[in-house]
Amino acid sequence: MDRRGFLTIAGASLTALGVSWAEAPGAVAAVSNGERVTDRRVTALEQRVESLRQMDDEMGGARLLEYAQSDLSLITMTIKNGTYTDALGARLHSLAAQVAYLAGWMAYDSGLHSLGQRYYVAALRAARTAGEHDLGSFLLAEMGVHASDGGYNRERVSLLRTALDQSKKVPLATRAYLYLHLAAALAQQSEHREAASALHTSEKLYDRSGDSRGEWLKWFGESQINSTRGKVMLWAGDSEVATDYLAASVQSSVPRDKAVRVGRLAEAHLAGGDLDGALTAANHGVDLLERKVSSHRAVDRLRNFSGKLAAFSTETAVKEFRERLKALPEMAAA
Repeated sequence: MDRRGFLTIAGASLTALGVSWAEAPGAVAAVSNGERVTDRRVTALEQRVESLRQMDDEMGGARLLEYAQSDLSLITMTIKNGTYTDALGARLHSLAAQVAYLAGWMAYDSGLHSLGQRYYVAALRAARTAGEHDLGSFLLAEMGVHASDGGYNRERVSLLRTALDQSKKVPLATRAYLYLHLAAALAQQSEHREAASALHTSEKLYDRSGDSRGEWLKWFGESQINSTRGKVMLWAGDSEVATDYLAASVQSSVPRDKAVRVGRLAEAHLAGGDLDGALTAANHGVDLLERKVSSHRAVDRLRNFSGKLAAFSTETAVKEFRERLKALPEMAAA
């Protein structure tokens, strides 16, 4: 049974997991029996994974987890039972890591943190087997988000520093992504000067990165950077600048990310004394969750915002928003 918000691996064990990944050797060996795996077969699997990634951007993870689990089963059976060259084996293990990550992400998006964490551990192992330092570093950053949500923000910082120790082996875009996450983690700990430094490093690396990045990081761009800029400024107490960055991020986000990010945009408006702007942003999130997106994270963000409205609980617009939030379809809130 998976309990929402519960992390199976936490504290020192989480930090040790990152170190273990960094030190483990990678090796792919061709299987000597079973059906011959062709380049065409692996290419078809890669296209299937890309389609799943695109659907997640549009719909959110709660509706797609079973599809990711099915694809992961197909890929792992191919690895276990097939015969292939070392080059194809590396691609298959990389695909296994990517799909395990997607499954973990979708579980997290559905509020199933323990399940998501188990998939991330499997993804780390597959990435190491494939020799994918780039993907492994990215996975440690993503595991850090889980850790932070579970109350282990210092462990998140440790995971990111472990990944950064390996970052000379990875493209500039991945290094920029790691520093961006580090900025958010430090800001959350009120280490604002260090957060600003990490954010500045991320921006410089991103400006130099070009298009050299893995398929799993093709989506990374100004929208994500603006979201983190907004978080850093909001936690530093500058709600006006935070609102501008967060609004820019929401405007350029894919639907799933819009639904998640409007919750923080609403908080920034509210921190600046703009109740109308806060409710407009929050209701936009409800619109998406009613019509298109299924994301437990997005619902949680809006519930957190709703909890900050106690001083305005008699306002008609606040009552209407809370009623809409309460009436969201069960699939979105599950």
